[in-house]
Amino acid sequence: MPPLADCRFFRFIIPNMENQIRLPVAFSNVVRDNMSNPVEVITTNGQSWSISWVVEEGHPHQIVFTGGWRAFYEHYHLRIGDSMLLSYHQPKFFYVAIHDTRYCEINYGRNLRNGSLPAIPAHGNYTV
Repeated sequence: MPPLADCRFFRFIIPNMENQIRLPVAFSNVVRDNMSNPVEVITTNGQSWSISWVVEEGHPHQIVFTGGWRAFYEHYHLRIGDSMLLSYHQPKFFYVAIHDTRYCEINYGRNLRNGSLPAIPAHGNYTV
């Protein structure tokens, strides 16, 4: 696995993801002991979301985003077939670019809320 500062992965929206989303096992195994809880998920339009997570009971090596995930899911109108590119920046940030079913990034525009960070390019190298 690459260094955590460079760790990026896709998650596709599948049925029954409106309440939680599972992160890849390989990623979860490396970060679960050091990742902040909650984490800050920042979209390419600069909006910031606080999302808490648990280690799934039935799969002890998998992190699952739970608290705050449903609000994020509903706010961005995520649908089955959409995908997200998540970029992890230890120990507490994820930057996320959301793509539609045609694999095109969705441009939500600049919509800052409650002092969120400025818009971030989806493909850039991020520093915090």
